[in-house]
Amino acid sequence: MKIKNNFLSHQSTRKLFFKILVTLVGISAGLFAFSQEEIGVAAAVNTTTTDNYYDSSGMFAERRLVEEGYKIIQDRTIETDEKGKAQMILIDGTAFTIGPNSRVVLDKFVYNPETNDGFLEMQATGLLRLVGGKVTKKNAATINTSVATVGIRGGIVIVDSDNESTSAAFVYGQEMEVIPLQNQGGRTVLTEDGFVVEVNDPYEDIDTPELLTAEALAGYTADFEGSEEEEEESEEESEEEESEEE
Repeated sequence: MKIKNNFLSHQSTRKLFFKILVTLVGISAGLFAFSQEEIGVAAAVNTTTTDNYYDSSGMFAERRLVEEGYKIIQDRTIETDEKGKAQMILIDGTAFTIGPNSRVVLDKFVYNPETNDGFLEMQATGLLRLVGGKVTKKNAATINTSVATVGIRGGIVIVDSDNESTSAAFVYGQEMEVIPLQNQGGRTVLTEDGFVVEVNDPYEDIDTPELLTAEALAGYTADFEGSEEEEEESEEESEEEESEEE
């Protein structure tokens, strides 16, 4: 299904994300010589972000603090706290940013640098922005949430999800596909960017995609940054506690 965009000029949206792409290309150029299990690196980390490992039975086994330059390993869980934010770059140039109170599990990543073939699959809860690299130009990256599967090929997607709903914003790219988890026949495929797809029930068909407005995009950007007021209040409380102890 091709949806024509007759309402929104994408110039401001694209300018913003082209700037992001230029930055990411510069960072990804420094990715060399990873061991077989290392698939990328943390390019930027703000406050608390952790790399958690769960064994085959699902039991928690290990937690490591993620800092800039931290090597990313497949099948690990990256989590942020209420102020956390992290940007990861995979070895094919794919980049993803994790917002506050979010979680991403890197299920599968395969990349052949000689042919640029491969695939990427992850689970996400919370706020995630993915900018596709070489792998996604040939095969769509798959993002699994609690109620839907989102596929993005050759572009940029913002996924905001919780236990009951998923919102997928098709910012830029060749194609985005969204499938309700329990309704494969309810799939929606967009070949025109600038729309948001909402899934509020994994069994129901998807409603008509809504326009991705400049205001909505600005809202996503603000959500990635978190609440500055909360940070200021937290800092003030810490200072007050230190004064009382003295």
